[in-house]
Amino acid sequence: MALENLTPSDAEIKSAPNPNYLEGDYLKGVLEMAFRDGNPVAETLVNAIFSSREIESVYLVGAGGSNSYIEPVKYILDKYCDLRIERINATEFETRRPKPVNEKAVVLLTSHNGETEDTVVAARWAKTTGAVTVALTSGHESGLAKICDHLLPYSRELPGMPKTLVAYLFAAHLLKYLGNPVGARLLRDLEAMPARLHEIKDAERERGMELARRYKDENIYYVLSSGILSALNYQYSICIFNEMLWLDASDIHSGEFRHGPFEVADADMAYIFLMDNGENRKIDQRALKFTRRVTDKIITFDAGRYEDVSPLLSPFVIGVTWYWFAHTLSVLREHPLSVRRYMWKVDY
Repeated sequence: MALENLTPSDAEIKSAPNPNYLEGDYLKGVLEMAFRDGNPVAETLVNAIFSSREIESVYLVGAGGSNSYIEPVKYILDKYCDLRIERINATEFETRRPKPVNEKAVVLLTSHNGETEDTVVAARWAKTTGAVTVALTSGHESGLAKICDHLLPYSRELPGMPKTLVAYLFAAHLLKYLGNPVGARLLRDLEAMPARLHEIKDAERERGMELARRYKDENIYYVLSSGILSALNYQYSICIFNEMLWLDASDIHSGEFRHGPFEVADADMAYIFLMDNGENRKIDQRALKFTRRVTDKIITFDAGRYEDVSPLLSPFVIGVTWYWFAHTLSVLREHPLSVRRYMWKVDY
């Protein structure tokens, strides 16, 4: 079949399901369940791995959204522990075959359903090196889970945030095991996160919807961020705009903006800034200050609006404020977020 024949008709697109995970108490319940179920598993897993052998490095491996969702874990562990921490695309992990991946390495591989081909192949190679392999997945009986030495499971109910929360639990318990007090603080903050996030998502509802109404007709979006949010701009660009909305988008690290990308800035461009409330904020503010001299088409999703939330949890705050915008955009453009043209339909 010709690929062009796979494009759904307008009627098929408009009638596709388009659930909004932020309505009601759904998100709070799913995250509470993720913490309740994932916390003891993460603690037991970390203690078992790091007490049984000398570990020098941790590799975080995934593809697409799964790859970007674990960037905050790299940021936190880079900042607070002495281990070598790397995040790498699953396909390149297998082709690059990093030398430090050996019996002194932990490889955490993530795939929502546990059947992502690139990640399964990466897991098979990691096993040959003698590294400890951990499957972070909702596919408890999946190919990935069966290959790996350990399973770090979460519920299939919601692809993004439960995965991120359980990955955070791994990082928090690792820091706690290594004697860093940040680990215990992070665990307390994570336990309180579902209820606080429920309040934040309700508070951000009208703003997110209004921003979607204002910017629904843009043809391209530039998404900037840095620090612990430096993979969310990538995830939103490739997964939300490209994959789910079929819109052009470009992700730019705020610290790289002046090194080329600002040359194409003009009054017709739409810019989205994802900002945390930590030490990297000044990087985003510098790029934002310049952009305001060029265009009024600027959207900010700013975790700094909630000073009571730790900067380390900024990805959760940004996630809900962003989703109101993305979902409303899909409704206004009559393009549900569940629609795909090629994904899961063609060999690649």
